[in-house]
Amino acid sequence: MYRLLALDLDGTVIGRDRRISEPVRAAVTAAVASGVRVTLATGRGFRTARPFAEQLGLCDPLICYQGALIKHPVTADVLDHTPMPGPLAAEAVAMLHGPAICVIAFIDEKLGIVEDGDQFARFVGRWGSPDRVHLLVAPDLVEVVRVTPPTKVMFFGDPPRVDAEIARAIDRFGARLTVVRSDPTIGELTAPGLNKGLALAKLAHHLGVERADVLAIGDEDNDVPMLEWAGLGLAMGNAPPSVQRAARAVIPPVDDDGVAWAIGRYVLSSSARGSATR
Repeated sequence: MYRLLALDLDGTVIGRDRRISEPVRAAVTAAVASGVRVTLATGRGFRTARPFAEQLGLCDPLICYQGALIKHPVTADVLDHTPMPGPLAAEAVAMLHGPAICVIAFIDEKLGIVEDGDQFARFVGRWGSPDRVHLLVAPDLVEVVRVTPPTKVMFFGDPPRVDAEIARAIDRFGARLTVVRSDPTIGELTAPGLNKGLALAKLAHHLGVERADVLAIGDEDNDVPMLEWAGLGLAMGNAPPSVQRAARAVIPPVDDDGVAWAIGRYVLSSSARGSATR
């Protein structure tokens, strides 16, 4: 039986309604009751990932910010945290900020933005409004992140523009920063070398779980490193072809409770091991 289950959140555990379905919640509960350790591996910050962990009854550290933070949902103990280098974060914010892009810097669980304008309103319309106490409006955001390095810098816009900015960021920063797409409308930058796969390896080591005993499920390009690292990596049916090709098998989409199906098939079934096919 797999001993550690790593679940992406948006597009995997939850859909556009940002709710955990009863079949998924029940399946995760059954997995935990059977002795499986379960974590969320998400691009979200700890503050917004934690409520979902609480709904699922999780008691193991969460992988947040694309792997830049590993933090316990109950004790809030930090297992690992790697913020971006301040000068590079400042360079990224300066490069990305523009009329068609909303740039957000995550600083101590606060969302730092240059202005609370139309672009941020579009982001809120798509992803929900943060608690205003956690919003930092800073016209001098470039200097703020230079002095107080953020855990990640994220940018939101129309998919074609995001594609172009991701390509530009990769060309500009190369190996100096990690650049990933977590949604067609979102690109993200973190410290160099970070990804969900590396964070999952750290967590598995911390929990004393062998790589072969790890199962990971995801739906976007930023999930590929953990799908490839895990003993078994599964792609959601709603994942793009690039993610499905990287996985060992493709499971039903999020709207069909794919995570619940996968837990029943690969975790709780007595014939789970060695049964995955592409």
